[in-house]
Amino acid sequence: MNRDGHPRGRPARTALGAVSRRLADIWLNQPGARARLSLTRYTTGAAIMRHVAHMPRGEVLQEQLAILEAAGQPRGSRRWERTTYEALRVLTLASAAAWTLGNDHPAIRITTNLSFLALQRRLVAVHKDLYSYTSHLNVFLLLLSVVDSRGTTATSSRQDEVASAALAAMQIYYATMYLQSGLSKVMVTGPKWMDGRTLRGAMAELGTPFGKSMSRRDLRLLAAASAASVAFELGFLPAMLLGWPYRHLLGLSSVAFHGSVKATMNISFWHLSCFAIPLFVLSPDVERRVRQTARLVRRHLTPC
Repeated sequence: MNRDGHPRGRPARTALGAVSRRLADIWLNQPGARARLSLTRYTTGAAIMRHVAHMPRGEVLQEQLAILEAAGQPRGSRRWERTTYEALRVLTLASAAAWTLGNDHPAIRITTNLSFLALQRRLVAVHKDLYSYTSHLNVFLLLLSVVDSRGTTATSSRQDEVASAALAAMQIYYATMYLQSGLSKVMVTGPKWMDGRTLRGAMAELGTPFGKSMSRRDLRLLAAASAASVAFELGFLPAMLLGWPYRHLLGLSSVAFHGSVKATMNISFWHLSCFAIPLFVLSPDVERRVRQTARLVRRHLTPC
């Protein structure tokens, strides 16, 4: 007992209990988790198809590869073939479309994952220093292919818990990408990144007309914007865990953050920010209407 007559360690146990309840809410008790998984599935499939459709054509990459080799640049470790690359694009588009519209046949799920992974690897094989900045699409696709992401009514509480855990894993992965970005700025560039000069240079070189005009503003304003962006990235994960009931506000702030980057520096992270809506913002009730629309599209494409 302490001097107030309370058991020793009670505040610590109370805090530990609160943390345990919060983690349980995130991992096992998210309301509407199955519906949100389904919405994330539609988003993942649409993002993959858009990404693949906008990949450079095979002849363009072949020309770039020839230029790099002529300049003596080291190529990637994998042999690059235009025919294989184009075939993988077609296969990925077809299988991803089928999976997005609700086809859960194991062959479709396996084909979508393997073809998209192989395509991503082929794309970065042009040069040894290239890397994929859309690997989160592969991670989300794999996870959504393993769990039941159709959004149908659960037949047991275990299914709800699995759906909640899968959804939490994607939410934490999303937040961790921000954390990694913020840490890389702090650890690689250091305080220099937040003095406003880096942001000014990016806006002046890459920016939209609005961004170019912003680059001529007071350096202190740009320094404040730089510091705010790092604070947002470093604080997203802690804010999500501590302010869990208000996670929809985090999702909206993520959309606003990427919107401001696009509006000023003309840099689009659509393949990341598009997940903020289904993971954090949309009501699970939206899923039923989206699923009905997908069913109609599937019936129209396969009338027999």
